[in-house]
Amino acid sequence: MVEFKTNLELLKKLVYTPGIPGYEDQIRQAIISEVKNLGDLSVDEHGNIILDLGGNGKTLLIAAHMDELGLVVTNIFDDGLLSFRKLGGIDDRILPARHVRILGEKGEVHGVINFPSPHLNFEKDQNVIPWHKLRIFIGAESREEAEETGVYIGAPAVFIKHWTLLAGGKAVASRGFDDRAGTYALVELAKLLEDTEKKHRIVIAWTVKEEIGLWGAYALAAKTRADAFIAVDTMACCRPEITGRMKPGRGPALRLIDNAYVANMTMANEMKRIAKENNIPLQVATGGGTTDASAFQRLGIQAVALGIPLLNTHTLAETVYPSDIENIVKLLYNVAVKGINI
Repeated sequence: MVEFKTNLELLKKLVYTPGIPGYEDQIRQAIISEVKNLGDLSVDEHGNIILDLGGNGKTLLIAAHMDELGLVVTNIFDDGLLSFRKLGGIDDRILPARHVRILGEKGEVHGVINFPSPHLNFEKDQNVIPWHKLRIFIGAESREEAEETGVYIGAPAVFIKHWTLLAGGKAVASRGFDDRAGTYALVELAKLLEDTEKKHRIVIAWTVKEEIGLWGAYALAAKTRADAFIAVDTMACCRPEITGRMKPGRGPALRLIDNAYVANMTMANEMKRIAKENNIPLQVATGGGTTDASAFQRLGIQAVALGIPLLNTHTLAETVYPSDIENIVKLLYNVAVKGINI
């Protein structure tokens, strides 16, 4: 059994590196710096990273998406305030009074999303303010002053993140584990498989634009010659009528069904077999949303998705258990070196 422990320093680095859909340059470079010497590395025209580790037999492609939720500046007003739009499924309830980092032409510009003071809310209006009525304040008092900072229309922005170890590191809370947890897991998997004999030709990919419609995965699936595909993503937890008995800290989850996908049952059963034979905890659950696996299925490639259970998905307090990351890496390692029926 391969031994592996989560490198929290590297995980935090990947979580903190910005990379919203279509603006993944920084996170792409961070990933490349970790895996560039491990195999045949390429970046396609869409920005997907593809790492061919070689091996024998049929081709198994394993991928996680590198992009995260974020904002894009849409206007700079005469009073120096900025409007924005969301990229990805951000709930309007989490937006007011948040700190953001805008990646401007002259470097980072910090700002805050305005929120009306309760002291001045004489109408006692408790309704959620829609995103298009919110503004980012960067301290500028005019359009010219704002533009002087390097902010521009189309500039990406990310939330300022916190990193909190819970129960002495048993769990970690931050913004961006979806899907930097999966991104990190595949970086570590690549390192473990570098000089290992594999039953399949293993290709690992980190895809772009998942949060706005799986576009990187569609592009990759359209031109790949993979025989099978495994998506590695987080999985929103917990709502028993949907996610069943899945709990964080009890191992990764085999994602059977979601809003746009039903697992290939041959591959799903092979995940169960590998987990059982190697004493790796594997939960079984259904989920909401979807993953890159549905893009591959729609283009005719058999696929299954594995999920790292995640609390508070798509918020600034996403919470993951490092043990679940460790067990998903162990599961995928055994899939690669012992082989599955595909």
